[in-house]
Amino acid sequence: MSAPDPSGAGSSGRGATGPRRPDMDTVFLFNEDGTRNFLHPADVSGRWQTRKQIVWAVLLLVYLVLPWVKVGGHPAIHLDIPGRQAFFFGLTFTNQDFYLMFFLLSGIGFTLFVLTSLWGRIWCGYACPQTVFLEGVFRRIERWLEGPREVRIRRNQGPWSGDKLGRKLSKWAIYLVLCFGIAHAFMAYFIPAEELLSVVRGSPTAHWTAFLWVMAMTTLLMVDMSWFREQVCVVVCPYGRLQSALIDADTIQIGYDKQRGEPRGKAGTTTGDCVDCFRCVAVCPTGIDIRNGTQLECVGCTNCIDACDSVMKKLGRPEGLVRYDSLRGFEGKRRGLLRPRAFVYAFLGLLGLSVATFAASHRSTFEANLMRAKGLPYELGETSIRNLITMHLQNKTGEARTYFVAPALSEEAEELDPEFIIPEKRVHIPAMGDVKIPLFVTVSREKYEEAFELSFAVTDSATGKVKPVKAKFLGP
Repeated sequence: MSAPDPSGAGSSGRGATGPRRPDMDTVFLFNEDGTRNFLHPADVSGRWQTRKQIVWAVLLLVYLVLPWVKVGGHPAIHLDIPGRQAFFFGLTFTNQDFYLMFFLLSGIGFTLFVLTSLWGRIWCGYACPQTVFLEGVFRRIERWLEGPREVRIRRNQGPWSGDKLGRKLSKWAIYLVLCFGIAHAFMAYFIPAEELLSVVRGSPTAHWTAFLWVMAMTTLLMVDMSWFREQVCVVVCPYGRLQSALIDADTIQIGYDKQRGEPRGKAGTTTGDCVDCFRCVAVCPTGIDIRNGTQLECVGCTNCIDACDSVMKKLGRPEGLVRYDSLRGFEGKRRGLLRPRAFVYAFLGLLGLSVATFAASHRSTFEANLMRAKGLPYELGETSIRNLITMHLQNKTGEARTYFVAPALSEEAEELDPEFIIPEKRVHIPAMGDVKIPLFVTVSREKYEEAFELSFAVTDSATGKVKPVKAKFLGP
């Protein structure tokens, strides 16, 4: 009796001499003729699946609830693109603070590198949104509507019938509703949740931009979750291709204990613990055989661990034939958890996050800039020279503030005795608002010799912080 076909694709997954098996030379998602080899991972249960499902439930709850949580009167996370501002757990940011994204993203990136160098693709298996939604939501619905793996494969290979059409249409309808809901949940990070509810109830023509974004996201999610699926991890995502540069012989990752499992064969016919049941292949969402070694397609989902452990329990053999371990561990050698690369990644990650945190906590609560009138560097009178300079004041806090504007003369400027006209010396700016104030500076032509520096002081009445701004007074 031959081993079960792990492909789940029927004849499209078979070679000329029998069932096609995953190998290290080809990607199992595609057949030799380039067509798609659709995978149908089998159901699996175990301690690692329970842990994953708890993590997924928490992440889904956070994703859905976070836009409704208010901190400081604003959503916990709100990206107001038209207003060029953002709110992040009580902190307010404007387009002037966009440079902080570099340090934040670099810190997050190197933190992910640390996790990968220590524990492999633990992010992919437990926290990646693609995994959380596909494995934690959509495939569960598919199993509920279409049955276990073997039933799904037989139905897909068979002719179309009323039962097959009904199940497919029901699945796609539920998928479409879920994708539509997920797209709206994502939009709640850009439009406050309360406003989004009124937008949803209104006409699409009144909110074309939001409507088109939701439709585009719904379509993208529908294609991804119903058809593209694991191809995102194998073909699109660049993270898997970084594995070879981030991991080493001491990285803890999912692997197969060859010393214990080989030679493999039916129970009672060989000395190895592996009975070659292909259960680890049947449950794999990317169709690999973990017994072939570390592979790009492995997303660290732990399905093969629980599947193999369940077989070992039935055979009365120790669990852990497939387990978390390092290459050194599988070879029976002592592994080193802390290595130079882990320290380097950790240092760079902490550096990026520290800089982002420090800059965010010490950033100015307002911005003041001087801008010269276009095409008019100065205006000549019979006895005077006048400069028109515009001051741009921006309140970067989530509450209204009052600012005072006053000239701050240097010794050089005092000798020229300039005359200042400031229409608004006391400026009230609403939360996250900005104003432009015209400033007129006049100097006698007799005293003027060359361009000199002008300076103004802007004072925040709430904090007493003073920010100097400078510009050049120009003349002939």
